[in-house]
Amino acid sequence: MRGLEIGPLANPRVRKDQGPVRYLDHADATQLREKYADNRPMRSALDRIIEVDYVIEPGKTISQTVANDAPFDYVIASHVIEHIPDLIGWMADISSILEAGGILSLVIPDKRYSFDVNRSISGVGDLVDAYLRRLHRPTFRDIFNFHSQIATMEGVVDTAGLWAGTTDYKGVVRTDVDDPDVAAFQICRDSADSGEFVDVHCHIFTPQSFLSIFGALVRLDLTDFEIAAFVATQVNTLEFHVSLRKVASGTDRAQVRKAQLASIPFLEEPSLSPIAELPSPETAETHFMEVSELERSILLLKRRVMHVGRRLLREVRRR
Repeated sequence: MRGLEIGPLANPRVRKDQGPVRYLDHADATQLREKYADNRPMRSALDRIIEVDYVIEPGKTISQTVANDAPFDYVIASHVIEHIPDLIGWMADISSILEAGGILSLVIPDKRYSFDVNRSISGVGDLVDAYLRRLHRPTFRDIFNFHSQIATMEGVVDTAGLWAGTTDYKGVVRTDVDDPDVAAFQICRDSADSGEFVDVHCHIFTPQSFLSIFGALVRLDLTDFEIAAFVATQVNTLEFHVSLRKVASGTDRAQVRKAQLASIPFLEEPSLSPIAELPSPETAETHFMEVSELERSILLLKRRVMHVGRRLLREVRRR
Protein backbone atom coordinates (compact mmCIF):
# COMPACT_ATOMS: atom_id res chain seq x y z
CA MET A 1 0.00 0.00 0.00
CA ARG A 2 1.18 3.53 -0.82
CA GLY A 3 1.10 5.81 2.17
CA LEU A 4 1.74 9.35 3.35
CA GLU A 5 2.79 10.15 6.92
CA ILE A 6 2.38 13.70 8.20
CA GLY A 7 4.82 15.01 10.79
CA PRO A 8 6.85 11.84 11.49
CA LEU A 9 9.70 13.74 13.20
CA ALA A 10 12.01 11.15 14.83
CA ASN A 11 9.47 8.35 15.17
CA PRO A 12 7.69 7.47 11.93
CA ARG A 13 4.83 5.02 12.39
CA VAL A 14 5.78 3.37 9.09
CA ARG A 15 9.41 3.19 7.99
CA LYS A 16 10.46 3.24 4.38
CA ASP A 17 11.86 -0.27 4.65
CA GLN A 18 8.32 -1.43 5.49
CA GLY A 19 6.69 -0.16 2.32
CA PRO A 20 6.29 2.74 -0.11
CA VAL A 21 5.62 5.65 2.24
CA ARG A 22 6.31 9.36 1.82
CA TYR A 23 6.79 11.91 4.63
CA LEU A 24 5.41 15.45 4.82
CA ASP A 25 6.01 18.25 7.32
CA HIS A 26 5.87 22.04 7.55
CA ALA A 27 9.68 22.29 7.53
CA ASP A 28 12.70 20.27 6.44
CA ALA A 29 14.76 18.16 8.84
CA THR A 30 17.30 20.91 9.57
CA GLN A 31 14.60 23.44 10.42
CA LEU A 32 12.79 20.88 12.58
CA ARG A 33 15.95 20.20 14.60
CA GLU A 34 16.27 23.93 15.25
CA LYS A 35 12.59 24.23 16.23
CA TYR A 36 12.75 21.38 18.74
CA ALA A 37 16.22 22.08 20.15
CA ASP A 38 14.72 23.42 23.40
CA ASN A 39 11.86 20.93 23.58
CA ARG A 40 12.46 18.56 26.49
CA PRO A 41 10.76 15.43 25.07
CA MET A 42 12.53 15.87 21.72
CA ARG A 43 15.95 16.95 22.98
CA SER A 44 17.45 13.45 22.95
CA ALA A 45 15.95 12.57 19.55
CA LEU A 46 17.06 15.53 17.44
CA ASP A 47 19.61 13.49 15.50
CA ARG A 48 16.91 10.95 14.62
CA ILE A 49 14.56 13.44 12.94
CA ILE A 50 14.12 12.02 9.46
CA GLU A 51 14.33 13.72 6.08
CA VAL A 52 10.93 14.58 4.64
CA ASP A 53 9.80 14.21 1.03
CA TYR A 54 7.43 17.17 0.99
CA VAL A 55 7.63 20.51 2.78
CA ILE A 56 4.24 22.16 2.79
CA GLU A 57 4.59 25.86 2.02
CA PRO A 58 2.55 28.60 3.74
CA GLY A 59 -0.80 29.04 2.02
CA LYS A 60 -0.59 25.65 0.29
CA THR A 61 -2.77 22.63 1.06
CA ILE A 62 -1.56 19.08 1.48
CA SER A 63 -3.37 18.03 -1.68
CA GLN A 64 -1.56 20.75 -3.66
CA THR A 65 1.79 19.73 -2.16
CA VAL A 66 1.51 16.01 -3.00
CA ALA A 67 -0.57 16.35 -6.18
CA ASN A 68 1.96 14.55 -8.39
CA ASP A 69 1.92 11.41 -6.22
CA ALA A 70 -1.73 11.22 -5.12
CA PRO A 71 -3.90 9.29 -4.53
CA PHE A 72 -2.61 7.30 -1.56
CA ASP A 73 -3.99 4.18 0.11
CA TYR A 74 -3.49 5.61 3.59
CA VAL A 75 -2.46 8.76 5.45
CA ILE A 76 -1.03 8.73 8.99
CA ALA A 77 -1.15 11.75 11.28
CA SER A 78 0.15 11.20 14.81
CA HIS A 79 -0.39 14.12 17.23
CA VAL A 80 -1.29 16.40 14.32
CA ILE A 81 -5.01 17.19 14.27
CA GLU A 82 -4.93 19.10 17.56
CA HIS A 83 -2.64 21.62 15.80
CA ILE A 84 -4.93 22.14 12.77
CA PRO A 85 -6.97 25.38 12.92
CA ASP A 86 -9.63 24.24 10.40
CA LEU A 87 -9.95 20.53 11.13
CA ILE A 88 -13.04 20.01 8.94
CA GLY A 89 -11.36 21.57 5.91
CA TRP A 90 -8.16 19.63 6.64
CA MET A 91 -10.01 16.30 6.72
CA ALA A 92 -11.71 17.14 3.42
CA ASP A 93 -8.29 17.93 1.93
CA ILE A 94 -6.92 14.58 3.14
CA SER A 95 -9.96 12.80 1.71
CA SER A 96 -9.19 14.29 -1.70
CA ILE A 97 -5.81 12.51 -1.84
CA LEU A 98 -7.12 9.12 -0.68
CA GLU A 99 -8.44 6.28 -2.78
CA ALA A 100 -12.04 5.30 -2.09
CA GLY A 101 -11.81 3.05 0.95
CA GLY A 102 -8.48 4.65 1.91
CA ILE A 103 -7.59 5.08 5.57
CA LEU A 104 -6.78 8.21 7.55
CA SER A 105 -5.05 6.93 10.70
CA LEU A 106 -4.99 9.37 13.63
CA VAL A 107 -3.18 9.30 16.95
CA ILE A 108 -4.75 11.93 19.22
CA PRO A 109 -3.67 13.15 22.67
CA ASP A 110 -6.26 12.64 25.42
CA LYS A 111 -6.37 15.91 27.29
CA ARG A 112 -7.05 14.18 30.61
CA TYR A 113 -3.53 12.72 30.68
CA SER A 114 -1.48 15.37 28.86
CA PHE A 115 -0.33 18.93 29.52
CA ASP A 116 -3.78 20.05 28.23
CA VAL A 117 -5.34 18.57 31.38
CA ASN A 118 -6.62 21.98 32.58
CA ARG A 119 -7.98 23.12 29.21
CA SER A 120 -11.61 22.95 28.09
CA ILE A 121 -12.71 20.31 25.59
CA SER A 122 -13.44 21.58 22.07
CA GLY A 123 -17.02 21.51 20.85
CA VAL A 124 -18.65 21.13 17.46
CA GLY A 125 -19.19 24.88 17.32
CA ASP A 126 -15.45 25.50 17.54
CA LEU A 127 -14.81 23.32 14.49
CA VAL A 128 -17.74 24.76 12.52
CA ASP A 129 -16.59 28.31 13.26
CA ALA A 130 -13.05 27.56 12.05
CA TYR A 131 -14.42 25.82 8.93
CA LEU A 132 -16.74 28.62 7.87
CA ARG A 133 -13.99 31.18 8.42
CA ARG A 134 -11.50 28.98 6.51
CA LEU A 135 -8.87 29.50 9.19
CA HIS A 136 -5.28 28.79 8.18
CA ARG A 137 -3.67 29.83 11.46
CA PRO A 138 -4.59 29.59 15.15
CA THR A 139 -6.80 32.37 16.49
CA PHE A 140 -5.54 34.67 19.21
CA ARG A 141 -7.94 32.85 21.53
CA ASP A 142 -6.22 29.54 20.68
CA ILE A 143 -2.80 31.05 21.30
CA PHE A 144 -3.81 32.73 24.55
CA ASN A 145 -5.61 29.68 25.97
CA PHE A 146 -2.74 27.38 25.10
CA HIS A 147 0.03 29.49 26.61
CA SER A 148 -1.96 30.52 29.69
CA GLN A 149 -3.61 27.19 30.57
CA ILE A 150 -1.19 24.36 29.82
CA ALA A 151 0.16 22.68 32.94
CA THR A 152 3.79 22.85 31.79
CA MET A 153 5.60 24.37 28.83
CA GLU A 154 8.00 21.42 28.74
CA GLY A 155 5.23 19.15 27.48
CA VAL A 156 5.66 16.49 30.17
CA VAL A 157 3.17 15.64 32.93
CA ASP A 158 2.83 12.67 35.28
CA THR A 159 0.51 10.61 33.08
CA ALA A 160 0.67 7.53 35.33
CA GLY A 161 -0.13 9.71 38.34
CA LEU A 162 -3.17 11.15 36.57
CA TRP A 163 -4.38 7.62 35.82
CA ALA A 164 -3.82 6.50 39.40
CA GLY A 165 -5.40 9.62 40.86
CA THR A 166 -2.25 10.38 42.86
CA THR A 167 -1.45 13.53 40.86
CA ASP A 168 -3.70 16.57 40.68
CA TYR A 169 -2.98 19.40 38.25
CA LYS A 170 -5.96 21.58 39.18
CA GLY A 171 -4.71 25.14 39.41
CA VAL A 172 -1.23 24.14 38.21
CA VAL A 173 0.25 26.55 35.66
CA ARG A 174 3.52 26.76 33.78
CA THR A 175 6.39 27.98 35.94
CA ASP A 176 8.80 29.18 33.27
CA VAL A 177 7.18 32.67 33.34
CA ASP A 178 6.09 34.96 36.17
CA ASP A 179 2.46 35.24 35.00
CA PRO A 180 1.11 32.86 32.32
CA ASP A 181 -1.68 35.27 31.34
CA VAL A 182 0.74 38.14 30.81
CA ALA A 183 3.12 35.91 28.85
CA ALA A 184 0.27 34.53 26.71
CA PHE A 185 -1.04 38.00 25.92
CA GLN A 186 2.43 39.16 24.89
CA ILE A 187 2.77 36.20 22.52
CA CYS A 188 -0.57 37.18 20.96
CA ARG A 189 0.53 40.78 20.55
CA ASP A 190 3.87 39.75 19.05
CA SER A 191 2.08 37.48 16.57
CA ALA A 192 -0.33 40.28 15.67
CA ASP A 193 2.55 42.67 15.03
CA SER A 194 4.83 40.30 13.15
CA GLY A 195 2.34 37.99 11.45
CA GLU A 196 4.37 35.04 12.75
CA PHE A 197 2.60 31.68 12.85
CA VAL A 198 2.35 30.40 16.43
CA ASP A 199 2.03 26.61 16.67
CA VAL A 200 -0.37 25.60 19.46
CA HIS A 201 -3.02 23.01 20.27
CA CYS A 202 -6.12 24.52 18.67
CA HIS A 203 -8.42 21.62 19.60
CA ILE A 204 -8.71 19.56 22.77
CA PHE A 205 -10.17 16.04 22.79
CA THR A 206 -11.04 13.03 24.87
CA PRO A 207 -12.11 9.78 23.20
CA GLN A 208 -15.74 10.49 24.08
CA SER A 209 -15.67 14.07 22.84
CA PHE A 210 -14.04 13.06 19.55
CA LEU A 211 -16.77 10.50 18.86
CA SER A 212 -19.46 13.03 19.76
CA ILE A 213 -17.96 15.62 17.42
CA PHE A 214 -17.54 13.07 14.64
CA GLY A 215 -21.22 12.11 14.92
CA ALA A 216 -22.20 15.76 14.62
CA LEU A 217 -20.01 16.22 11.53
CA VAL A 218 -21.70 13.22 9.93
CA ARG A 219 -25.18 14.62 10.64
CA LEU A 220 -24.08 17.97 9.19
CA ASP A 221 -22.70 16.27 6.06
CA LEU A 222 -19.27 17.71 6.80
CA THR A 223 -17.25 14.50 6.45
CA ASP A 224 -17.11 11.57 4.03
CA PHE A 225 -15.32 9.28 6.50
CA GLU A 226 -16.59 6.45 8.65
CA ILE A 227 -14.82 4.94 11.65
CA ALA A 228 -12.93 1.80 10.64
CA ALA A 229 -11.24 1.24 14.01
CA PHE A 230 -11.14 2.97 17.38
CA VAL A 231 -8.89 2.29 20.37
CA ALA A 232 -9.59 4.37 23.46
CA THR A 233 -6.75 5.65 25.62
CA GLN A 234 -5.00 2.73 27.28
CA VAL A 235 -4.03 2.77 30.96
CA ASN A 236 -0.93 4.88 31.70
CA THR A 237 -0.84 6.33 28.17
CA LEU A 238 -1.94 9.75 26.92
CA GLU A 239 -3.25 9.08 23.41
CA PHE A 240 -6.05 7.28 21.61
CA HIS A 241 -6.18 5.89 18.06
CA VAL A 242 -8.76 6.39 15.32
CA SER A 243 -8.78 4.95 11.81
CA LEU A 244 -11.18 6.69 9.44
CA ARG A 245 -12.18 5.08 6.14
CA LYS A 246 -13.18 7.17 3.13
CA VAL A 247 -16.63 6.05 2.04
CA ALA A 248 -17.49 5.73 -1.62
CA SER A 249 -19.70 8.54 -2.84
CA GLY A 250 -23.24 7.28 -3.30
CA THR A 251 -26.43 8.72 -4.69
CA ASP A 252 -28.38 7.95 -1.52
CA ARG A 253 -26.82 10.32 0.98
CA ALA A 254 -29.20 9.15 3.72
CA GLN A 255 -27.94 5.58 3.44
CA VAL A 256 -24.32 6.72 3.48
CA ARG A 257 -24.99 8.86 6.54
CA LYS A 258 -26.69 5.94 8.27
CA ALA A 259 -23.65 3.72 7.65
CA GLN A 260 -21.31 6.44 8.92
CA LEU A 261 -23.30 6.83 12.13
CA ALA A 262 -23.47 3.06 12.60
CA SER A 263 -19.66 2.94 12.51
CA ILE A 264 -19.35 5.08 15.65
CA PRO A 265 -18.55 2.86 18.66
CA PHE A 266 -20.10 3.33 22.08
CA LEU A 267 -17.61 3.90 24.90
CA GLU A 268 -18.57 2.90 28.42
CA GLU A 269 -15.88 4.93 30.15
CA PRO A 270 -17.11 7.91 32.20
CA SER A 271 -17.47 11.13 30.27
CA LEU A 272 -15.79 14.35 31.42
CA SER A 273 -18.44 16.43 29.69
CA PRO A 274 -21.77 14.58 29.83
CA ILE A 275 -23.79 17.24 28.02
CA ALA A 276 -21.37 17.60 25.12
CA GLU A 277 -20.64 13.91 24.78
CA LEU A 278 -24.04 12.19 24.83
CA PRO A 279 -24.52 9.94 21.78
CA SER A 280 -26.95 11.31 19.22
CA PRO A 281 -30.41 9.69 18.87
CA GLU A 282 -29.35 8.40 15.46
CA THR A 283 -26.37 6.52 16.89
CA ALA A 284 -28.01 5.25 20.08
CA GLU A 285 -28.89 1.56 20.13
CA THR A 286 -31.53 -0.28 22.14
CA HIS A 287 -30.57 -3.61 23.69
CA PHE A 288 -32.92 -6.14 25.29
CA MET A 289 -32.08 -8.86 27.77
CA GLU A 290 -34.03 -11.70 29.37
CA VAL A 291 -34.55 -11.62 33.16
CA SER A 292 -36.07 -14.14 35.54
CA GLU A 293 -39.23 -13.45 37.55
CA LEU A 294 -37.11 -12.98 40.69
CA GLU A 295 -34.86 -10.45 38.94
CA ARG A 296 -37.95 -8.68 37.59
CA SER A 297 -39.45 -8.44 41.09
CA ILE A 298 -36.20 -7.00 42.47
CA LEU A 299 -36.02 -4.43 39.68
CA LEU A 300 -39.63 -3.33 40.26
CA LEU A 301 -39.00 -3.05 44.01
CA LYS A 302 -35.89 -0.97 43.40
CA ARG A 303 -37.86 1.36 41.13
CA ARG A 304 -40.57 1.83 43.76
CA VAL A 305 -37.99 2.60 46.45
CA MET A 306 -36.26 5.12 44.17
CA HIS A 307 -39.62 6.72 43.33
CA VAL A 308 -40.49 7.13 47.01
CA GLY A 309 -37.01 8.51 47.70
CA ARG A 310 -37.31 11.12 44.96
CA ARG A 311 -40.77 12.17 46.22
CA LEU A 312 -39.49 12.60 49.78
CA LEU A 313 -36.50 14.59 48.50
CA ARG A 314 -38.82 16.95 46.59
CA GLU A 315 -40.94 17.46 49.72
CA VAL A 316 -37.85 18.24 51.81
CA ARG A 317 -36.65 20.78 49.22
CA ARG A 318 -40.05 22.50 49.14
CA ARG A 319 -39.86 22.98 52.92
